[in-house]
Amino acid sequence: MTKISWDDKQPFVNEDCIWCSACVAICPDVFDLNDEWKAFAKELGEYDENDVNDAISACPVVAISWKENFLAK
Repeated sequence: MTKISWDDKQPFVNEDCIWCSACVAICPDVFDLNDEWKAFAKELGEYDENDVNDAISACPVVAISWKENFLAK
């Protein structure tokens, strides 16, 4: 299990989300649905890289990715 710090990069869900909730089912500690039934990534101190990568792979519309934190570099 590899942990990724929020300071390095964060999971990001773009506007292409179709609220299938696959990411929430795979990684509920990281992803949730908002009032408009769009997925979003919770702001956590760190993320399990493997779990987030599994959610990225499961997204049918490729709406999830890692977002680099360029300010921390």
